[in-house]
Amino acid sequence: MHVWVGVLSALYLIVVSVTGAALMFRIYLQRAVHPDLFVASAGDLAEPATVLERVRDAYPVGRLSGIDAPTTDRPTYLAYVTTGDQFHTILADRVSGAVLGELPEHSLVRTLQDLHFDLLAGRTGRVVNGVGGFCLFLLCLTGLVIWWPGRSNWRGGFTIDWARPWKRIIWEAHGAVGIWTAGLVAIWAVSGIYFAFPTEFRTVVNWVSPVTTTRTPVSVPTGGPGPTWGTLIDRARVHEPDAFIARVVLPATDEAPFQVQFTDDQPTPPGGVSLRTVYLDQFTGARLAEPPRRGRSVGDAIMAWVAPLHVGNFGGIGVRLVWFVTGLAPVWLGGSGLVLWWTRVVTPWRGRSPRSVSLPSVTRP
Repeated sequence: MHVWVGVLSALYLIVVSVTGAALMFRIYLQRAVHPDLFVASAGDLAEPATVLERVRDAYPVGRLSGIDAPTTDRPTYLAYVTTGDQFHTILADRVSGAVLGELPEHSLVRTLQDLHFDLLAGRTGRVVNGVGGFCLFLLCLTGLVIWWPGRSNWRGGFTIDWARPWKRIIWEAHGAVGIWTAGLVAIWAVSGIYFAFPTEFRTVVNWVSPVTTTRTPVSVPTGGPGPTWGTLIDRARVHEPDAFIARVVLPATDEAPFQVQFTDDQPTPPGGVSLRTVYLDQFTGARLAEPPRRGRSVGDAIMAWVAPLHVGNFGGIGVRLVWFVTGLAPVWLGGSGLVLWWTRVVTPWRGRSPRSVSLPSVTRP
């Protein structure tokens, strides 16, 4: 099972691994390709309300979703606008709030994203990625069984004897890299399944451990215009006087609240795990009471961490480097697995009767 699932999915896993590792540094790739959109202006940050107004004026017929403050990786404000079927990712100057431009729909980084997320095939590619996640998880499980060298020699399974013949070195290196990276690769496999089948994934997690369902508080339409963005943001600040604004989310409907999310650090760390949200009624500006929080279940923890663990955006450059290096492990595992399969199965089969050919040995001498 390990051999043939690996052979059939090796090229796919190599492509997904290379693109995933590259996307670990997506923001740096974007800054290198579009330096004019990531200008690190000197001076105090522009008020969020000013940035919202500048973006609204630049896209008067679009629907502005909100803005993100500059982060440790991105020196500019980030905004999202939808016009019809088009989705615009906009960068604004951190000091003046002026719109610098938008990320192009077709670019190197966007192509890498579409290839990694959807295999350049939309929803169909996303489903294929989900199936690929199952295959990768199966390879992790079967690989652990094959790797196990026995109780007396288990330490040797983590190392490589470079004095052996080259085929044996590849075999040992395949096993050693696999066992050192199996845990993180399995996490990527499971989280990849989540991205492809989020509803089904949540259902399974909820069956194992109940997932808390929280309802966002709602605004009560009054029929008249509500406070300005600036007024709403100032009212939210009253509840978090010593924090910094990391994100403002505008209401998408008449019932949706106006959201201001705060962090204790500025610039905002990437990941958004520590953000605290103040909900306001978009028509009155009154703070909306959040539903009471229950104790966090295991299912809640899984759902909260499944995405951050996949993209590695929760621990700074150190975590990204570990994720990048480990993310290339399937490239070696897929390539070395193909070499082992070719030398131990295909080459003997081509040289003599297939009846005398056996699959690779799974035991260590």
